[in-house]
Amino acid sequence: MKWFASSKQAVWLYFCAFFIVILLIWKGGEAVRNQQIKTLRLDSFEELNQLASVLESAIAKYQHMPTLLASNDRVKKALRDGFESDINQLNRELEQINRITEASDSYILNADGLTIAASNYAGASSFVGSNYVFRPYFKDAIVGKPGRYYALGIMSNRRGYYFSYPIYEGDSIIGVAVVKVDLTQFEKRFANQNYEFVLLDPDNVVFSGSRPNWLYRVLGELSHEELKRIADSQRYGDKTIEKLAITYKKPFDDQSYIVEILENRMTNNSDNLNRVSYLKMSRPIRLLNFQISILAPLKIINEDIALWRAIFAGGVTITALLFGLAMLRTRMLRERSDANEMTRHNQAYIREVIQNTQAGLVTLDGSHRIESFNPAVEKLVGQPLAPLVGQPLSVLFQPDEQDASILSDHENFWDAANSLGIKVLTREGRLYYSNKVSVPVEMTLCEMQLPNRLSYLVTFHDMTERKRYEQEITQARIDLEERVKARTFELESANTRLRDEMEEHKGTQRELIQTAKLAVLGQLSAGLNHELNQPLTAIRAFAGNSLKFLDRGLYDQAHANLQHINQLGHHMGDIIARFKVFARKGDVQHGPIAVQTAIMGALKIIGTRYKEVDITLTVMEDQDFIVNGDMVFLEQVLVNLLANSADAIVEQPNGSRQVAIIQTAIENDIVIRIQDSGSGLSEEAIKHLFEPFFTSKSSGLGLGLGLSISQRIVEAMGGQISAQNQVTGGAEFCVRLPRFIPHTSLSDAAIEEH
Repeated sequence: MKWFASSKQAVWLYFCAFFIVILLIWKGGEAVRNQQIKTLRLDSFEELNQLASVLESAIAKYQHMPTLLASNDRVKKALRDGFESDINQLNRELEQINRITEASDSYILNADGLTIAASNYAGASSFVGSNYVFRPYFKDAIVGKPGRYYALGIMSNRRGYYFSYPIYEGDSIIGVAVVKVDLTQFEKRFANQNYEFVLLDPDNVVFSGSRPNWLYRVLGELSHEELKRIADSQRYGDKTIEKLAITYKKPFDDQSYIVEILENRMTNNSDNLNRVSYLKMSRPIRLLNFQISILAPLKIINEDIALWRAIFAGGVTITALLFGLAMLRTRMLRERSDANEMTRHNQAYIREVIQNTQAGLVTLDGSHRIESFNPAVEKLVGQPLAPLVGQPLSVLFQPDEQDASILSDHENFWDAANSLGIKVLTREGRLYYSNKVSVPVEMTLCEMQLPNRLSYLVTFHDMTERKRYEQEITQARIDLEERVKARTFELESANTRLRDEMEEHKGTQRELIQTAKLAVLGQLSAGLNHELNQPLTAIRAFAGNSLKFLDRGLYDQAHANLQHINQLGHHMGDIIARFKVFARKGDVQHGPIAVQTAIMGALKIIGTRYKEVDITLTVMEDQDFIVNGDMVFLEQVLVNLLANSADAIVEQPNGSRQVAIIQTAIENDIVIRIQDSGSGLSEEAIKHLFEPFFTSKSSGLGLGLGLSISQRIVEAMGGQISAQNQVTGGAEFCVRLPRFIPHTSLSDAAIEEH
């Protein structure tokens, strides 16, 4: 681990050193490049000044030519008289002047801007007859000012700089003399320099330059209004003004920039876009109101720096590789020495392990004869085994009968292993050296591929303790199975008794519920007598009257009395049926029940009691709530709660007598609240209210089972029952039951799921 850590640290150190050297090479290259660019800037600055001076001197000599032409009498005579002979003579003189001065073109315009004579009168692109009244140089000269202008010629389609001057006849201007300077000869003169140059007009449009494909390109940004102004002036005809593809621009110093221009280069008849770097320097030409720029290519400098970096990087890389190879060789020699020392140490260690291991080890030669053994084998047998060297292993080890039966078709177990292609074979058997020795062991045979020969290693593990443990475990398992059978019989008997007790408990619980029902019915029996006595008294009265009406022949009145008797009979039947349903036994049957229906059923049973004690009962309008439960048992719970509320109000003689039944929905549950105006519940009563046989009523009133049974009924329907005191006084009992949710069919559920 230490070697690995030091090796890893050395690799990181070499990597950091290599990175630092590469960084120094890069920074050094940048420094050399900047120095070379500075030298190039000094040379380019001198060439820029020379180029500007040559251009200014070359154009300046033409600026006074229009003045000389304007003072020529032949020019004035031709404009004044317009004789063809004078004009022809003037054409020849202008042609001769151009040959002498090497000007591009000279021509004379009349006061209407029409060309009457020109130096190129004999050429195909003669100016004679052309009207240039729209040109700015004419507009300036016709009002008495010297004119200057630059544009692309309409007839010649050549770029030129124009000088103009007014021609006077007395105090009147009768025409304009114009001289055009062609810049093509200037471009050709400086075309083969080691730099590129551009002549920019005031709008930064390339008007002249050493690269034809840069002409009419913008070195900067022009707005839409500026482009429209240039187009309206017809300065460059139908040429499209586009931006020069400058992809990078960075100041080098106060007077120069490093720029990269995207250029098309033809290679193998295909266009390739290349980035070309230049050092750009500029200065103004005040005579023309232009700016001239030199773009010195940096390709040679960049290539030199790249070559310099590559050479240094290659040298550093080769040095690092040689150093690494030297280090690697040193490490390999050290590792070889360490490996030899480790081999000697391992051999000694292995000998000690073999001699001191607790497992018996035996080595076999390729013919399966014993070669060597360790002391553990002799300790297992209890005798020296030197006489067995060279003998087959079968004289020492014999497999168990179950393993021997598997190998019955083979001469011995290692032949079986070889035929089956098994490299590691494990068998259980016994060590036999004499008739007195028999040791149970587990034998493991594995093949050892040594460099020069085939050998086998046999390992013997003493299984005496293991066999004893196996016998003990087998006997313990048998004993455990017997105990499990006995315990299972006891548990089955206990389960049978428990089921019997549960059935008995359920029956007792049903009897308690039925007892609570009957107790309520007993308390309500007086009211039941009153409810039945009134209809019976009315029936007797209607029956007596009906007999009298029949005797008198008043059949309509008798028929009406019989209808009243029928209605009273149905009313008595409903009362008796309600009490019969309420009094019957049964288990909780879950199903959809209407809360309002259950409340009204409970009121039919308890209503008479409330009338007797003069309690005002307020019931909320039907909310169409449906809960999941049992109608009869829910009526029993409501009757118990309403009866308790009536008892609580009766025990308070002075006070309001009001009970309210309220229905609310909370999430997926429906809550039925029964609020009374009694004295409320004590803290002790709230703690033990739902315990069996607990009652807060006066002695002899109630068994204390009503609320306990009601709680069991509500919980059996999946709900909850609780009690609390109201803030305004009195008690409030809440019965919370799950809202009934219709279950969709399996097919509908499957369709919705998908």
